[in-house]
Amino acid sequence: MADYQQRAAAHYNRKARPRSFKSRTLVLIKIFENTAEVEAGKFQANWEGPYIVSKISESGAYHLQKLDGTPLLRP
Repeated sequence: MADYQQRAAAHYNRKARPRSFKSRTLVLIKIFENTAEVEAGKFQANWEGPYIVSKISESGAYHLQKLDGTPLLRP
């Protein structure tokens, strides 16, 4: 079982490419079904933003802020 899990992880990791952003970079946020507005309907936007990467934590999380400088509440 462990061999299968290692092979599956290796197959997945072959295609997955890590992305890193520098501070002050403009980024977009993907809108998922659970974060979308309730009555937005079928033709809602798939992305929201742009946002600025304001800080990169040691764990690899990005802290974002709006273009006017106000921090995003859910980083």
